[in-house]
Amino acid sequence: MPNNVYNIPVYGKPIALDDKGIYYAVNRKTGAINNVFQLVYESDLDQDGAWYLYQLKNTGKDGEMGWVILADHGDYPLKNLSPDEIKHYFDKPEYAEPKGAWQLMRNSRYGFGKFTPIHAEEDIRYAMILFSETEMLVPLLIIKVEDERFQSFAEPDR
Repeated sequence: MPNNVYNIPVYGKPIALDDKGIYYAVNRKTGAINNVFQLVYESDLDQDGAWYLYQLKNTGKDGEMGWVILADHGDYPLKNLSPDEIKHYFDKPEYAEPKGAWQLMRNSRYGFGKFTPIHAEEDIRYAMILFSETEMLVPLLIIKVEDERFQSFAEPDR
């Protein structure tokens, strides 16, 4: 009997619970941190869980900082995009290199992306992405904070 079934592994690593945490963006010219984000997964026993993206911002109260959810018009949870939607956004010459696969979730205005490079020895990268009505703006490379001490202050205000 001929075997015409091929096992092709899933290429891009999905966004998973290990990806939740604090991320920061670095100014390329100065090397200073200029944005801090937090990817949060919340689940209720009654419902499926949902992903949310927050940004650390100045609250205007004596220099205090606080977590602000990134959303427009009450569209808070991030939703996974299909492979066709991801292809629509990343199938452009400016994203031809490096080679790899994107996983992406977004709400109406903000998104979180995970890039798995084709070469296993290269690091997975992350991006915070803004969307206009129909187009994706240039992704902002963000770096995950791996230090456990910083993860402890990461509870968003609700």
